[in-house]
Amino acid sequence: MPLPISYSEPKSSSTSTGASSNSSGNIGRAVWFIATRASNHMTGDLSLISDLVPLSNKVVEEGDGEGMQVCGKGSVNTETVVLPDVWYVPGLAVNLVSVGQLTDDPDLIVGFGGGACRINKASDGSVIGRARLRSDKRYEVDFLKFS
Repeated sequence: MPLPISYSEPKSSSTSTGASSNSSGNIGRAVWFIATRASNHMTGDLSLISDLVPLSNKVVEEGDGEGMQVCGKGSVNTETVVLPDVWYVPGLAVNLVSVGQLTDDPDLIVGFGGGACRINKASDGSVIGRARLRSDKRYEVDFLKFS
């Protein structure tokens, strides 16, 4: 399945799905990938989202140009990933961490090299995230603690 790369306003009006919030979050291990072409952090797994706020009139486009409705946004708080402002996109088969969204924060530095991706805080140099390059050339998140 191609990775979503951007979002746009839908061509026709639609209504929110009215998805409910999972206030406790999921503490299990979910696989997340660093995505340079994703416009926002995204998941298709509602159980990972806490404090869901419904969204309407947003669509993400997959690599093949197909649109997928964004139904809400919230926070992810698992053992390995703590991440705010994550879009819930039903049907999305992968969990994506957007490099663009991370680098919107002036205190974060995202670097690639040596078979790894590292996310550091510029203010103190602390490592808040790391991902490793897999054999399929995707970066799988080992941990990311950003709040």
